[in-house]
Amino acid sequence: MAIAMAIGFASPSRAGAASIRVPAGENLSQIAHTYGTTVTALAGANGIADPNVIVAGTVLRIPTETAVTSAPVAAGGATKVVVASGDSLWTIATRYGITMNALARSNGITLTSNLLIGTTLSVPARPAAPNSGAGGTATVMYEGQSIPVALAAFPSRLSLLPVFQKWADAFGVPASLLEGTSWWESGWQMSVVSSTGAMGIGQLEPSTVATLRILLGNPLLSAANTSDNIEMAAAYLHQLLGQTSGNQGLALAGYYQGLSSVRQRGLLPSTALYVHGVLATTTLF
Repeated sequence: MAIAMAIGFASPSRAGAASIRVPAGENLSQIAHTYGTTVTALAGANGIADPNVIVAGTVLRIPTETAVTSAPVAAGGATKVVVASGDSLWTIATRYGITMNALARSNGITLTSNLLIGTTLSVPARPAAPNSGAGGTATVMYEGQSIPVALAAFPSRLSLLPVFQKWADAFGVPASLLEGTSWWESGWQMSVVSSTGAMGIGQLEPSTVATLRILLGNPLLSAANTSDNIEMAAAYLHQLLGQTSGNQGLALAGYYQGLSSVRQRGLLPSTALYVHGVLATTTLF
């Protein structure tokens, strides 16, 4: 992936923790993807009855092993990696398309282990079978398109695929980028609203909606309308890609942190995590 920015930011401490405090605006799907586990495993480990409802500030225990991640890795395909400044289990696992659990198991360490710069890690090969990865990385084919396994369980969300394609085509953005960003943001759920008022599938802030209404010349666009929400998310990505010369990493950083803030302050650690996560998610579509 070609990203014209420093990618070796130190991840927030939560990336290697056995328990985390839920940040505002995140859902179980996003958290499961980040930590290489599944929504079912997270819900079971924390006694969550409704996985669609999670309160910001809640402390969650991250299961260190799940049935989904216990698939054996291909023998003889391990890669040796020397830990560099800013590396963590999460960044290395994401870089090589495996789960944190698989990387930890391969090296006889835990998710809470500190990685020393200069240490050599053995990175197991990705399983060849498309459905053998973790819940956040496994894919299936649906009507000729690759989609995350988790999405296949929700027919109502599957019905949005043509809507994503329509607005991606209309604004000339990669459909996988629009779909992956929205999957990371909300799991394609209109009911998700952040503590700052970001709404729906694209998690659009009220100020962003107001700006896009002007840019698109349509004051009736509503973040509460599914098609409008996806349209505005596509338009926003189009605008950001134009402002960053097509650099997807910087565009995503702008989507999350605000492009002016990125240019003035650089990427915040949470923004670097977001960019890594979304770019990894786009490969599922």
